Amino acid sequence: MPNSRRNVLAVGLSAEEFQRFVPFLSRQSFEVDRFPSALGAVELVTRIAFELLLVRFPLPDMDLAPFLERVREDRSPCKRSSLLVLHPTERSDEAGAFVGRGANRTIGLEASEGEIQENISSVLNVAPRKAARFMARFQITLGDKNDMLLCQTENISTTGLLIRTDRRYEKGTQIDFEFSFGKEPRPLRGVAEVVRHTTIGKEQVAGIGMRFLAFEGDSQRRLEAFLQSV
Repeated sequence: MPNSRRNVLAVGLSAEEFQRFVPFLSRQSFEVDRFPSALGAVELVTRIAFELLLVRFPLPDMDLAPFLERVREDRSPCKRSSLLVLHPTERSDEAGAFVGRGANRTIGLEASEGEIQENISSVLNVAPRKAARFMARFQITLGDKNDMLLCQTENISTTGLLIRTDRRYEKGTQIDFEFSFGKEPRPLRGVAEVVRHTTIGKEQVAGIGMRFLAFEGDSQRRLEAFLQSV
């Protein structure tokens, strides 16, 4: 099965600032790297294509304008990468001047989790997840053995969900799912794939994240209708 990980580079963020943005990206199966040094990151973006760049303003060791110029050079593998400028609230006007000059949009370093999710989802066309707690049933086939799992969901989107469980399955494990919510008379069914495990001590939920691979019947349509209603 092809690798479903997608690369993100955070530039100039402190470890504390980085931790405010990385949970959403981890939930969506992004591979996230952090370079505190902008000078070091310049060398990286001229050699490796990243789907998303999170760039702090101001940068700690160089001006933002020349950094963006290097990113958007014709020969740069990141010429068409999505780029968010992260800034202190009091410098929003200065940061906004870079939109259209290498940056796609800006977002405050103090933004809420919802704002972070909405902005990243917008530039990457990633489906935002919504808190939704209901019981779900999963059947996991490992070799000649079947494992049945009944647990609570934590959040869900049109592309995947996070469930609460202490069990661990290897990334790439395919799982048959079935769940109901609201007034739905019929359960939704399909197949999902394990893409991540939550990090104990850094996240409030012990569980696994899954990406939907296929839906049975009209399950996908009904899921999308549910998410639009909450």
